[in-house]
Amino acid sequence: MRPWLLFTLLLPALPLTAQQNGPLPAGKTAGQRIQLIGSVTDQLTGKPVYDCLVGYYNADGKRLMVTPVNSDGQYALFIPDRLPFELRVEQENGYLDLHRQVMALPEGDPQPRIDLHLQPR
Repeated sequence: MRPWLLFTLLLPALPLTAQQNGPLPAGKTAGQRIQLIGSVTDQLTGKPVYDCLVGYYNADGKRLMVTPVNSDGQYALFIPDRLPFELRVEQENGYLDLHRQVMALPEGDPQPRIDLHLQPR
């Protein structure tokens, strides 16, 4: 058998690993994500604000994802564990823009919650 053919046949059996930039915290694996849940409400009335978008931004201010808020004012998204981030609700009719910075989510919380309260204009 030709060497290049043997290499081609064995290539899928080789383990693939992701590059890591520095050590990870104990018990953590690269690319681990957790589900973040929360609600979006009117700061004065406490009523749900729905049909808006919650943006997830990294520490450098780059938007990485956007998730819709459902009719009950609830949102959910999967985010990388143990990294600082920012949540934003922007350009929502009748409300001021909201930017909420989070240094890191508490360790050990399987489903952390961050509720967002929008201030009316």
